[in-house]
Amino acid sequence: MKIGTIRRALGVVSLVLPIAWMLAPVAGQAQTARAESYGVAVRTATINEKSPYAVLPADGAMAEDQAQSVSVAGLVAAQDVFAIATGAADATYGSSVEGTTTLGRVSILSGLITADGVVAMASSAVDEGTASANAAGSSLANLVVNGVSMPSNVAPNTKVSLPGVGYVVLNEQIRSASGITVNMIHVVQQTVSPGTCTLLGCTPDVTTTTGEIIVGSASSGVN
Repeated sequence: MKIGTIRRALGVVSLVLPIAWMLAPVAGQAQTARAESYGVAVRTATINEKSPYAVLPADGAMAEDQAQSVSVAGLVAAQDVFAIATGAADATYGSSVEGTTTLGRVSILSGLITADGVVAMASSAVDEGTASANAAGSSLANLVVNGVSMPSNVAPNTKVSLPGVGYVVLNEQIRSASGITVNMIHVVQQTVSPGTCTLLGCTPDVTTTTGEIIVGSASSGVN
């Protein structure tokens, strides 16, 4: 099934993220390309799962993986998940790579966060010696966080507090010297140990990260 067909089936309204991030010229350098994508990743003290997962082969071309459903009990459930990595490095004709993930209905932490569709896209290219990377085409449909509906055009790296849980970063975009990583929903779970006070003074609260949940991730790069 093609990505365009998947996106239409989900009814996802695309975010407008047209700005390409321009990197330093790389003319005359040997080029290598990377791209990967995955639907759901969960990391805690006892869990380390990532599925479905696609990584661009060393010789380029395409890799894909899919799952009708992904579920990690009590943490996340997702339907109709597709992960694709495609492209190649070509110093003569230009390099272009892309990671793409699409998901249908998503529920995180027993409904604390829900969405009707998620698309993560990370594109990187080198053309005439100049590299660029962007997240154009990434989107979230009918996203609700802790009972609050979020705008379809949620800004990159929007952080929302989740009382008693930690926080979530929406449309997370992480730039690097060679490309970009896009995590559409990134939950960070935390616990807080309260400080104590004695006659000698007080110690501050201590915040500890106990886990993370990522839904809809794609990355790409050329260097």
